Amino acid sequence: MTHTLYLVLKTMLVWLYTVTAAFSPAVGGGDFEPSQPVSPGDPSQYVQIDAVDTGIDIYTTVKGGGGYRYGPSMILNTDGSLDTWCATNGPGDIWDMIGYSRLYDGGKRSSAEKLPIKPTAGGYDHYSTCDPGAIKFGGYYYIGYTTTLDSRGVDNDICVARSKNPGGPYEKWTGSGWGVEPAPLIEYTDNPDYWGAGEPSFVLMGDKLYIYYSWNTTTPATRLAIADATDENWPATLTYMGDVIPGKDGGSDSADVKYSDEFGRFIAVFTSKRFSPDSYISVWESFDGVQFRQSSLVKTNTARNLHNCGISGRADGHIGAGDPVYLGYSYLDRIEDGWATRLHAVRLRLADAPKTDDAAEENVAISFERHPVSVVPDVMTVKAEKQVYTISKPTQIWIMAYDNDGDIFPVLLGTRFYGYDRSVVRAVGGLMVPVGNGTTRVFFNWHGITGDFLVNVTDEGR
Repeated sequence: MTHTLYLVLKTMLVWLYTVTAAFSPAVGGGDFEPSQPVSPGDPSQYVQIDAVDTGIDIYTTVKGGGGYRYGPSMILNTDGSLDTWCATNGPGDIWDMIGYSRLYDGGKRSSAEKLPIKPTAGGYDHYSTCDPGAIKFGGYYYIGYTTTLDSRGVDNDICVARSKNPGGPYEKWTGSGWGVEPAPLIEYTDNPDYWGAGEPSFVLMGDKLYIYYSWNTTTPATRLAIADATDENWPATLTYMGDVIPGKDGGSDSADVKYSDEFGRFIAVFTSKRFSPDSYISVWESFDGVQFRQSSLVKTNTARNLHNCGISGRADGHIGAGDPVYLGYSYLDRIEDGWATRLHAVRLRLADAPKTDDAAEENVAISFERHPVSVVPDVMTVKAEKQVYTISKPTQIWIMAYDNDGDIFPVLLGTRFYGYDRSVVRAVGGLMVPVGNGTTRVFFNWHGITGDFLVNVTDEGR
């Protein structure tokens, strides 16, 4: 059966998705109690992280296709499950989106993946939402993400969205509150020809929110900003602290940071020699969250050619004594071109000296098994075929489903359009009928999955 016939079949059978979704069980979970202040640990000892085995894949590409999930940000729940957000390739005119799923049994089982955070059509983040960093406090999940301002993929900034539920819907920081039109949380102010700011990570320390992020001009240093977590509009309260992990070489990437209550220190992990056969995880530590030092590395049992890692923690970014801890990253297949996402159970311990030399450690060449193409589509999100339309006559707007195979196909029934300026357009089914010149944002809902697009109405061509 050709791929085209698969798409036709999915278009016809997409209604089955709504039936299966309606009977999907509610997920459990639950937050730990907020972490209590602890005394700084012993600076004469260094934290070590060991991968206890070669791990398991929590994502692989579909047979005959591409796709990726990278930069996992993971919140541990009281039942041992992991709320997990990853950057994923976007459909159509969107580069990247943020996917969410809940993992069980150390990643052996997963809820259906959804894409609750995606670019706002015509908005500040219209190119991309990627590199998620997750935290929960005050009843909200907050997801920080990178957005690209330049079609070359440079001059990045950081935005943030929030929701009462991990799978959304999310509202975005607007610069003065929370709503639809995104504004930057952290704005890059150096040479716009460089990569910029992004890849945030959060730790809650009492009433202070520590925000770690990449600042990449010539080398990807890690910076820190601190916000007042007691203020609902905490993005407006940032105090900038500058570089906390020095500029790393070009083979390293972003740091994910947690606080170990047992060992009394911040722990930062990032990949080094990324995308290479000699890749590994670097581990740095800090007793005040500002001054970091190299502590150890993780190479034995990890995959070669890895990149963009994350380490699990509780909702507030802490690792409690006795908590199961997981390390995740993406890696390249050793045989074919493709990315998979791997998860390891890891052990934290203390040692009398840092481990900085990887010569004695050996990683693993892994070829992952690709999953078969599905017949009944596992729809992750829906979007308009384009983000922005300029029309002068009635125009059909196609709403497209995007599934776990990376396929895009139209949904023919069940879409509701709302929230638009009726002096500009009128929606008749999926037909946008011009009423008067102007611009309006149009929202839509397909079986609980929402999206938006912009319509510009002009007399030109009438």
